[in-house]
Formats: sequence, structure tokens, C-alpha cells
Amino acid sequence: MRDRRGAAGAMAMLRGKWLGALGLSLALVGLVLAQAPQDPPGRMQRGPSVRKNRGQIRDQGGQPLPKERAKPNAADPLARVAPAGPLVPGTYHFNFRLHSFDGAPLAASYYRSRLGSGAPVVMLIHESGRSRKDFEEGVLELKNQGLAEHLQGLDYAVLTLDLRGQGQNPRHALTRAERPRIVEDLQAAYFFLVDRHNRGELNLSKLGVIALGDGANVAAAWAFQEGAAVTIEGRPSDLSALVLISPMPDGMGYQLRHLVPRLATRIPLLLMAGERDNPSKDAIDAVRAQVERGRLNRVELYPSPLHGYKLLRLEPKVTSTMFRFLDNTLKNRAVAWEPQYNLLPVTFSEIQTVRHVKHDPFKKAGEAERKKAGAGAPAAEEPRPAPKPARRPAQDE
Repeated sequence: MRDRRGAAGAMAMLRGKWLGALGLSLALVGLVLAQAPQDPPGRMQRGPSVRKNRGQIRDQGGQPLPKERAKPNAADPLARVAPAGPLVPGTYHFNFRLHSFDGAPLAASYYRSRLGSGAPVVMLIHESGRSRKDFEEGVLELKNQGLAEHLQGLDYAVLTLDLRGQGQNPRHALTRAERPRIVEDLQAAYFFLVDRHNRGELNLSKLGVIALGDGANVAAAWAFQEGAAVTIEGRPSDLSALVLISPMPDGMGYQLRHLVPRLATRIPLLLMAGERDNPSKDAIDAVRAQVERGRLNRVELYPSPLHGYKLLRLEPKVTSTMFRFLDNTLKNRAVAWEPQYNLLPVTFSEIQTVRHVKHDPFKKAGEAERKKAGAGAPAAEEPRPAPKPARRPAQDE
């Protein structure tokens, strides 16, 4: 009996201590609330964001970031090298060294469009043994204007680069182990364009590639890779058009018949070659059935033995067909500009600005005609002075 009374007394003592602690806690909370600053009448409470010492917490969910605030705030290295005087987009381009993911410098050129964030963009890839200068050489159908500058005049932004080991890059023969690096170089060039996109200079959702010869195989291999032209995992590729001019059956180790069937269902393709360029024609014939199943895909063959760079420069209707394809797949796409993540930014150096001389397609033709006329006419003889009369010797008187 005595044990029960003792246990009951202990329980009562514990209950009293607990109630006392609870009362003390409530009293402290009330004191804190009484000392806290009160909002003026009629003002809504904002929770923890009123802590002025740490500033407001913004953009942590809810409404998406405004597009303007997603653009890079860092200084633009290209803008720092602009020469004196205004630079009008569409009248100049930049030459520079683009540093790939392994640090290798790649000679490149960037042509800015005057359309800004609405501009479609094209990467130009040369064939092996040549360089990006092929896209500066005059094209017959373009009245002797280079392809890169002409595309810029059509309001495209343009990026060209010399493939690793070629052009203005350190020259060396690529080993079998180095070949995958070329595909990575194209991805590095893409991330350069991501930076230009976020600066409002182009719309990367309108990205196309024009590639020549075995460079077309490299471009196809890049497009084939999972994650090509993608900023973050799970996002669709930005690559929206692929023009392959004179592709090879096996170019730089990449077989066209293994690449194109998968690409033909995902990316609009235009394949072009000369009918008497047997290697390229055979490569296209091997994949033609799969390509032509796509609604936007096209195959064009020309009565010519010309290949790659020469087919582009000299064969009539090649560029006009290509421009129509790019207009349908890139330029006329109704895609709004949206900011993109740039998780793998690349660096560049040795930047130079090149102003364009106003193009006159008839200037060279006129000079050639004048030279031809001057070479055919006999040179006029200069008048000879009249001979002086001979002086008679003096006679003795």
C-alpha cells in the first residue's frame, strides 16, 4: 500500500515539472513575439523574406527566370577587340582560336547576323586536307562571293573552323586514336555558339551544319552521338538541318551507311553529289531509300564529276537548292528564343576583327576584260624625235 502511494506521488511531481516547463516556454515565446517589429496595418505578412540583413530570396521556384536576366553578365571578349568606329552586324567577322575540351587551339571564324536573337545559325565543315578558307573563296552561282559571307548576307549567323591537324592549326597526320577528338571539337564549337546564343546574337534552336567530303562523315558522326548539340541531359538536340555534300562511304573512319539511317528519322537531311563522282554517288545510293522516307529529307545528284569543295564552287544550282532547304528547315521555323544552360563553356584567344570590303561581283570581270583588251592590242610606238641635220665641217678661206 505504501509503495503505491509513493509511486503516485512521484508521478504527480513529474507532471508538475512538465507543466511548469511548458508554461515557461510559452511565456518566452510570448515575450519574443511582443518584442518583434510589427508590420503596419493593412500590410500582408511575407514570412522569412522580411529579413533585411540577408536580402530577399528570389527565383527559388515558381515563376521562370525572365529571359533578360538569364543572359551572361560577363564582359564579352569579342567586343573588347572591336576597332575604332561602329561595327554594323553583317559587315564583319571575327577570326580567333577556339580552345577545345582538351585545350587544343582550333582556328575559327564567326560571322554575326544582324537579326540578333532571331537569327538561324550554320556551322561550315571543310573536307580533309583543306581549310575553312574554302568558305571564303568565290562561288560561281553567288557571283564570286564566298559562302560564309553570303549566308551572313541572308541573315544567318555562321561559324567556320579548321579541323584538328589541318588548315591554320598545327599540321600533323591524325592517328586512329585522335579521330574521336575531331567529333569532340564540333561539340566544343557548339558550346561556343551556346555562349553567343545566351548573349542574344542568334537562336540556337535553328542550328544547321553544311559539311563537305569526308568532313560530311565527321559531321554525321557528331550528330549521331548521344548528347550532340545538347546543353543538358534530357533536352532535345538543337541540330535541325544537316547538309552533306559529297560524303564518302568511309570518311575518317566513319561509315555513312551506319550513320544516316538513324539520322534520317531525327534530323532533316540534304545529300548532294555529282553523278560521276562514283565514291560519293555510291555512298548516297546505299542510304537513299532510308533518307527519302523523311518528309523534309532530300537527295540531289548533278551531272558532274566534281567533288566536295569544287562541286560547291562550280556546279550551278547547288547553293540555290541548299538555301531553299535551309529556309524550310531553319530560317522559317517559328521557334522563340529561350536561354540555355552552358555547363561546358569554352575559351578562345587571338581574336581579330575583319571588316568586309563591299562586294562588287562585276569588278573582277571588268578588270579581266580590260586586261584582255590591253593584251590583244599592239603597243603604240612612241614618236621618235626628228633627226638633227648634220653639221658641215668648217672650210678654210
